[in-house]
Amino acid sequence: MNIKTFFRAFYRAFISPSKPKKSFSQFGEDLIINLLLRESSIPKYYVDIGCHHPRRGSNTFKLYQENWKGLLVDLEFEKVLACRLARPRDKVVLSAVSDTEKLVDIYTPKNFSTNTTINVEGLSNKTGYIKIGSIKTETLTNILKNNNAPKKFALLSIDVEGVDFEVLKSINLDEYSPQVICIECWESAKGIHGIISSKIYQHLVSNGYELKAWLGVSIIFSRNYD
Repeated sequence: MNIKTFFRAFYRAFISPSKPKKSFSQFGEDLIINLLLRESSIPKYYVDIGCHHPRRGSNTFKLYQENWKGLLVDLEFEKVLACRLARPRDKVVLSAVSDTEKLVDIYTPKNFSTNTTINVEGLSNKTGYIKIGSIKTETLTNILKNNNAPKKFALLSIDVEGVDFEVLKSINLDEYSPQVICIECWESAKGIHGIISSKIYQHLVSNGYELKAWLGVSIIFSRNYD
């Protein structure tokens, strides 16, 4: 072994930068999303349901940093206001999304919580949750129409604490066609068999999507446009 080879190896081992990739998502979902969309020719537009915070825990902020834009939706005004202030290119809407239109109550365990929900009855532990208001639900299809979303777009992210399937059902996938869908799936706690038997998985597979990744409670699907 010559000395040049040794010093090159030494540099690689101890000095050269590791080039870590920064993630804003809870479980690194944005890194997988970016990988799936790297070669996409679909419009660089995202829809983020249950956006919560403009940066922290966001599946879309990394794309926003790359000059994408899209539609953010949340059911708490303070969260909507924070997103409007931090992400002026995005359209931010105050709404609750479901497959039916009805008046629902909003519950949360604390201010600006990631666990705010309209499905308190579905929680295994309701301790500490208080009602903070009411809101009328809308379908995702109507929200997309009312905000002039493109028919084809790159990413749909859904994280709405227990009503994720209802949100998914509320988009007409024949009319609106996201290439990648990242959605929270509580059945993932039961492992891969829980995911495959879930309504979310069955619905997306029947609409031409393929499971690409599972990270924490999030599952990520994509479809081809060939």
